[in-house]
Amino acid sequence: MDDYYFETEMTYDDEHRVEPGDERTAAIETARGWELPYIDDEPLVIDSESASRVGGEELARIGAAPVRCSDGSVRVVLADATPERIAGIREHFSGATDIGVVKASTLVSLLDAASMAVVSSGTDSIATGAAAAAPVWGRSLERVLTAFDTEATRLQELRGKMQELGGEMAARERRVQELEAELQRIRVERLRDQEAADRLRHDLADRNNRLERALSKTQELAAIIQGGHLQ
Repeated sequence: MDDYYFETEMTYDDEHRVEPGDERTAAIETARGWELPYIDDEPLVIDSESASRVGGEELARIGAAPVRCSDGSVRVVLADATPERIAGIREHFSGATDIGVVKASTLVSLLDAASMAVVSSGTDSIATGAAAAAPVWGRSLERVLTAFDTEATRLQELRGKMQELGGEMAARERRVQELEAELQRIRVERLRDQEAADRLRHDLADRNNRLERALSKTQELAAIIQGGHLQ
């Protein structure tokens, strides 16, 4: 059945392109990443019996909702798949229960419907006493706030990783600057060595010129002395 859903999804994608980054695309990517069917394109209704057995608050905590699909089968749907969430579903539902993926906004609506179904059945533990008077929208707000807290934690972790990466980049930049300074020092030393070599060549050439002039004068003096002897 999973292949059927993915084939259907691929056909739907060809006909209805969506911009990357929206919640539908995110849900489809989650489904494919976990090899689960994306079932948000079919009518879904809460399976009241399963919802009452687990409880509205527990469903909200694990971020999953039991639904009855158009073919009559019962699936547990989620929007953000994690190993912990999958384990929670396996713990509260039968191990053979099929899992599907829906958009985040769809899951919020389904969880609201599950809460109302549980309250109507009178089996939810929080539906007794003063808790029974709590409006459903209050629990929805709590889920939204929890989602914000989760995202804030993720952003904090991302910030920490960015700071760590920034520290590594700063260290690399300092190392590059040190290498550039070392290279500049080597270049200066090379220029100084070149200047010293040029001075030595100049001194050697000057000495050679002096020796040549001295030799020439010596030869002239020797010729004069030899000429005097001949006379």
